[in-house]
Amino acid sequence: MAKHLGLTDVSHAALIRAARGAMAGALAGEFPEDPVIGPDLSRALSVLGSTVKRHGGLIELGIAGALIASDRYVVLTNVTLPVTKAAAQLLDAKNSDQALAKIKLSADSEAEGIVNVDLVVVDPDAKWAGAYEIKRGNGATEHGKRRPIMRKLAAARLVLASYVRQAGYGTMENVTSGVIDYYGASGFDKNLTLSREHLDAHFDVPVVATVETMTAALHEELLIALPQLFTPFLASLPHTNRGNAKLVGNRRPAPAGDPDAALQTVMARPAGPGQRICRSGAPEPAFGETPRAAH
Repeated sequence: MAKHLGLTDVSHAALIRAARGAMAGALAGEFPEDPVIGPDLSRALSVLGSTVKRHGGLIELGIAGALIASDRYVVLTNVTLPVTKAAAQLLDAKNSDQALAKIKLSADSEAEGIVNVDLVVVDPDAKWAGAYEIKRGNGATEHGKRRPIMRKLAAARLVLASYVRQAGYGTMENVTSGVIDYYGASGFDKNLTLSREHLDAHFDVPVVATVETMTAALHEELLIALPQLFTPFLASLPHTNRGNAKLVGNRRPAPAGDPDAALQTVMARPAGPGQRICRSGAPEPAFGETPRAAH
């Protein structure tokens, strides 16, 4: 039943190749030289930074790949949804989440703009759909960027049922939206996010293991590359003993989440489709449960 847009091969081997390709891409990049730290260290640090950024894309790919592999979901990536004028007016009026939950707007009505969401997931049997923004979440997203993301997810949820129906995937009774904050430190309201410990239960299929396998493959490739990155810099150091001075980190704690109060009233914690529905109409065992013996 699973379908997808934007992905061609999500086999285990293909996902591992993607992780290795991310490291190769980082190593092949051209980066500017910083005049303070010099060419060798500039390149080494730039490659490390590029690797971390590319890991964010691998997290998106791993989540989508795991959902496709489950053969339960229609999975669409990088989906463009309209922000209809009706949706904008409802959000600006600060309607409650309870009121908005009952509203499903037409996706082809007059629009004032568009939004792009990382992932749309549809369970046609459960008549459920969800729209998600995915963040690596190992550091805080700037406050000024969090509010627009929350708003676009709220707007997307209002037209999601219509969009999915017009795309040919059936009528949806329940829709949801939220932020997948994989490592949990992006700074969004915890009630509106799903971190990695929530994903398997939310989608009722194993997701995290696929992402962790890709992460491990990327880490392995990085370890192989480290000598190549840092040996030129270490060789360039003057052979002098400058004492036992210790470097003291000047780390500041990540800013606490400060979500916009008005948007909290129009967003609800993302809710998964629940137990899988058999073609016969009977529910299947939940993810992690042992099927009952037939009597």
